[in-house]
Amino acid sequence: MALLAGTALASAQNLSISGTITDENNQPLAGANVLVKNTSNGAQTDFDGNFSISAATDAILVISYMGFVTQEIPVNGKTTINAILIEDASQLDEVVIVGYGKQKKSDLTGAVAQVGSKEIEKYTYSDATQALQGRMAGVNVSQQGGAPGANSVITIRGTGTFSNNGPLFVIDGMITGSMDSVNPNDIESVSVLKDASATAIYGSRAANGVVIVTTKKGKKGQVSIELDTNYGFDKVINEVDWADARQYVDIVNRANDTDGVPRKPANDTEFDPNYTSNLYDDSFRTAGVSNTNLRMSGGGDHSAYALSLSHLDKEGIVKSSEFERTTARINTSLDKGHFKMEANVGLTRTINRPNVYFNKERNLLPTIRLRNDAGEWSADDRADRGITTAYGAFYGQGTITNELALAELEQRKVKTNRVIGNIAGSYEIIEGLTYKLNLGVESAARNNFRFSPDEQVIYDGSNKATSEFFEENSNTFNTLIENTLNYNKTFNKHKIDVLAGFTQQENNRRFLGVNAINATNGISVGQAFSKDNLQSSTGQDITSSIQSYFGRLNYTYDDRYLLTASIRRDGSSFFKEDLRWGEFPSFAIGWNLSNEQFMENFDALTNIKLRAGYGEIGSNNVNAYVTEPSINLFSTYVLGNPSSRETGYAVTRGVNENIFWETTKTTNVGLEFNAFKSKLNITLDYFIKKSEDILVDIQLPLYTGFANRIPFNRGSIENKGFEFLATYSDSFGDFNFSVTGNFSTLDNKVTSLGGQAPIVGGGFTSNGLQGTRTDIGEPIGSFYGYVTDGIYQTDAEADAANDQEGSPQAGDLKFKDFDGNGIDPEDRRYLGSPIPNFEYGLNISADYKNFDLSLFFNGVSGNKILNSSIYRGYFDFNGNYLADATNAWTPSNTNTNVPRNTQVDPGFNRRMSDFYLENGAYFRLRNAQIGYTLPDNVLEKIKLQKIRLYFSGTNVFTISDYSGYYPEIGRNSRGGTSQFNNGVDEGAYPVPRTFQLGLQVSF
Repeated sequence: MALLAGTALASAQNLSISGTITDENNQPLAGANVLVKNTSNGAQTDFDGNFSISAATDAILVISYMGFVTQEIPVNGKTTINAILIEDASQLDEVVIVGYGKQKKSDLTGAVAQVGSKEIEKYTYSDATQALQGRMAGVNVSQQGGAPGANSVITIRGTGTFSNNGPLFVIDGMITGSMDSVNPNDIESVSVLKDASATAIYGSRAANGVVIVTTKKGKKGQVSIELDTNYGFDKVINEVDWADARQYVDIVNRANDTDGVPRKPANDTEFDPNYTSNLYDDSFRTAGVSNTNLRMSGGGDHSAYALSLSHLDKEGIVKSSEFERTTARINTSLDKGHFKMEANVGLTRTINRPNVYFNKERNLLPTIRLRNDAGEWSADDRADRGITTAYGAFYGQGTITNELALAELEQRKVKTNRVIGNIAGSYEIIEGLTYKLNLGVESAARNNFRFSPDEQVIYDGSNKATSEFFEENSNTFNTLIENTLNYNKTFNKHKIDVLAGFTQQENNRRFLGVNAINATNGISVGQAFSKDNLQSSTGQDITSSIQSYFGRLNYTYDDRYLLTASIRRDGSSFFKEDLRWGEFPSFAIGWNLSNEQFMENFDALTNIKLRAGYGEIGSNNVNAYVTEPSINLFSTYVLGNPSSRETGYAVTRGVNENIFWETTKTTNVGLEFNAFKSKLNITLDYFIKKSEDILVDIQLPLYTGFANRIPFNRGSIENKGFEFLATYSDSFGDFNFSVTGNFSTLDNKVTSLGGQAPIVGGGFTSNGLQGTRTDIGEPIGSFYGYVTDGIYQTDAEADAANDQEGSPQAGDLKFKDFDGNGIDPEDRRYLGSPIPNFEYGLNISADYKNFDLSLFFNGVSGNKILNSSIYRGYFDFNGNYLADATNAWTPSNTNTNVPRNTQVDPGFNRRMSDFYLENGAYFRLRNAQIGYTLPDNVLEKIKLQKIRLYFSGTNVFTISDYSGYYPEIGRNSRGGTSQFNNGVDEGAYPVPRTFQLGLQVSF
């Protein structure tokens, strides 16, 4: 009876408790653990996050879920207990995405930087690469001007090749060449593998680093719908002060007087302020930008899915430029027993309408209207003014272009449809041993269309009045097959992770283009041109492939001692068979010092880890078929006596069949630790990256009969630097904040050219002037020319200079004579580098109750910019001048740094010198966003999970000495965007300032 009474009393004290476990977004957490503290009594939540358990009235429930902070909730007699679990940032940071898998951060031995979706979502981006800018030490992201749809160039720890190849991109397991097809809102995380011990597993194309993009996946639970939409506007940040009509005629008349040339009527006796224009004021506009993203996700017990749609519509701040991008992505996963499958597909459609005429050298003179009396585009007012004088004799010499008219009347459209995706299935054969097959594909169809009407709006010297039609269609199709076998096992104090695999990728690109003139009735379709008007046609079919075998070992002993070793063997179709294969090994070690027994009582610093690594990675930076000679099947030879012309064959392009892999060898030493109870996290790295056997294009002697440049493995480059990253997070009541700062230094130097002459590049005028030179002991693309030393004040001083390239007079630029034998090409010097030697970023995040604030600053220093507008604005008489040219030297205005106005330029002032160079350093507030989230009590009434309003700004302010449109110019230069043109501002499209108002809603 006593036993029965005790049992009844115990039963009366136990309660049947039920409830729901969700995350911060009110999403149910299926499989969360609910345990009665200090007992084995527990339960798990079902698909909808519900649970039920029996516990005493004074018990404590311990609720846990992987990746979330564990909570302890007293029962206190309650029968219903609901809990909201908060994501554990420290646990999330422990997992880092690496090549062909992931690792705990504490086990990582390589230099890997990672940025997550929470950081990316704080700002609005039109280009996914911008999400990396300034956030990772050693990772340089340079925007290629501000045109809508302009991409960015990513350089990781300096460039180690003479080609334009950037890092390797891996998007959800598919290897590709960029991340342009990814919507920034779809990104879950981006990992950048920086040193060879981390990148060597990717072998041949990892010499410039690896960027791994993981997109957002679905979560098991009820359907979630998220909407993020914003609208805003772009404005030009800084305008270059070009001369107005009155200033222009003062400058050009003074130049004519100086040169002893008669003034032109339009600038003197016939000058009429009613016939003037300001091309640049009319070219700029306030441009609209809108971006809408919709995402739906959910899943069942064994599956999950995520579907997203987005549309970006962006006008350019320069008229007649627009860009649209529409993306769709679906990610699905299946998990059943030992079998897992994942499929990811991304669709992207872009339509780009570029303005390619902005800021050209031969722009319209300000003494000519943009439109005539009839309102039509024009570049000649003579008819409306009743002038019969010849064009050049009336306005002045030069080729004059109404570039705004060209941009508006010419039809341009570049349309691209792209599909990238993969399907991967894995099966756990035995415990810890998993086989995985990954099949990837990337397909793109690109149509480049241009039509120029035959209207007479431009005077171009030849007065040609023909319509022109150009169209090119190109298709790419890339496939990837990867087989991997992974064994992961922990026993006693040992943990091993072994990976072995085989991969094959094949790339094909095919294009066909036509160019024709004189369309019927100006119709802008291909059928309006007869075959007789076909000017040219081009086409090509290029296929290349790579096969690879690879393996990697990760070993950890007692969470203290770490070892990573990998090797990859790559074979490239770019090389001949006996030189096709290259081997690329790496190894790294790490020591978790804080896990040693003698560190148990040391609390000042925690999670201390030392690591060091070395690795070799390759690069096949050549074009396809570069080892195959070109043969002209229709050559003729003069033979016999008497001689006659006979048909034969001739090799017209020389080759070097013995080229092989470039190799980059990287040594890295790193230190990581936490302080102030893990509120402060610090990472330090020092690296030396040596690239050898770099392919250099060399001109053979003319007696070989070949005029083309041929690649040889003769160059070498060294990059070394230091990287620092620190994050401090804390909270005070309802106020939470986090500050992350990083900086990196870089020393780039060419150590060999293999006997080749210095490489000259950086063209910045149509007159053939070039501004950069790549030589041994200097950074790639260093600026090279004369050093200015003021202005000659007298003719006698100018004559005494013994200038062998010019005949200077008073008012001309003075150049330094370093060897004392007169000014000649031997007096040229290296004038600085376009590569910053110091870069930094600062990210500040804070929230107070329902308000949140994010600020991101970044900057660079130690670099120079070649401003071609200085050449155009002072020395090029074929267009307008800078307004500052009115301050040119005259006998009565000697206190100036602007040389005299002259169009003849006998002193050769226009030669390449430091007169064109400006300090490229800047500090800017790159992004800023402030938001307000409606409180929970309001959301409950309207049955929504989340409503957040935000206001964001991009390029809010910039501190810079640069006089051009913007100090971030990328590689925009005459002759293409090669790194030899880096830092040359040859009319770069201005980067705009953007303000946007947005709304986020979760259902």
